Amino acid sequence: MLSKKTNSLRILIVLLIAQLLSPNLEAQVANKIDPSGYIHKYNASFNGIGPTVYILPAPRSKEELLSDSYKAKVNFADTIIFALAFQDLLADFKSTSNAIISKELVNENNKTIESLTQYIDQELIQQNYVLAYGLLNESARFSLEQNNPTQSINFLLDALMHAQKTTHINDIASIQYNLAILYLFTRNNERAAEFQDKYYSYSVNNRLPVEQANSLVKIALIQAFDRDYRSAENTIIRKAIPLFNKNKAYEGKINAWKQLATIYQMQNKHAEAQWFLLQARDLANSKNLISELAEIEYMLASSKMIQKNYKVAQKELQQAQTLAIAENNKYLELAIQDKIGNIYMIFNEYEQAETSLKSYWVLREEIF
Repeated sequence: MLSKKTNSLRILIVLLIAQLLSPNLEAQVANKIDPSGYIHKYNASFNGIGPTVYILPAPRSKEELLSDSYKAKVNFADTIIFALAFQDLLADFKSTSNAIISKELVNENNKTIESLTQYIDQELIQQNYVLAYGLLNESARFSLEQNNPTQSINFLLDALMHAQKTTHINDIASIQYNLAILYLFTRNNERAAEFQDKYYSYSVNNRLPVEQANSLVKIALIQAFDRDYRSAENTIIRKAIPLFNKNKAYEGKINAWKQLATIYQMQNKHAEAQWFLLQARDLANSKNLISELAEIEYMLASSKMIQKNYKVAQKELQQAQTLAIAENNKYLELAIQDKIGNIYMIFNEYEQAETSLKSYWVLREEIF
């Protein structure tokens, strides 16, 4: 009698233990199938139609999604750099002596390129070459603003041809200068050098030392793009800078330091680049030339990032951002936002990185 009761009690205990262990066994089976632990319900005894279990990828973390968003915008960085160079090109474009009337007439007749060309042809029929080359120069500017540098060059070549029928040497020189900077922008270095040399000769012959120095800086850039870095460095240091110093042309000197820094950056010589940028920054501060500072800080930060000195680069970018906003320089703001967000990601500062990315997209959609 006692033996039967004992056996019954043992069976009851075994059943209770099995019931208690059943979830753990199922969990162990699930863990083998899904080590990530995202399966919360799993019937290990399932024997129906279909696979035993569907294994889905684990949900991506917020940090992983943010990292993907940053990787997706990497290739657009080149477009931003191009836009900054394009902005500088437009600012550097020279006007002719009759630019006011020429620009007004171009604005009135630029509905299509054909209508603009027809209007210019009418002036040429009347042999009004002065107005014609002014119109062509402004048409070149208009084409450039429409992001058509090839058409802009064609207008300028026509402008030069008709300007050379006159005695207006200053306007001829301005058109030659515009051709030089456009050819440099489109990386036709040979033609860029040809027209920049002509502008340099004009500035020497007419005793325009500041223009002479500015032209030398352009010649140095052409030399750098031809990989003749030593000549480029010497052209600025030994020829352009003394002219700027002699004539107290501080803005020109600051620009020369910046272009020299660019030439060193092209060679991956970032210590040298930063030294000249610091000279430019000190001079800009001492002469209260605030408009130069944003780009200088940005260039300093760019070199620091390549050297992986991210803490200092972050401070310089924040300073550059403040200055760029004050200048309303949207292209530079976007370039800064692009880099500063990358630093936040490097430091795993995901909240700041997310905020920076939102600002980046607001600017990018506004500009592009």
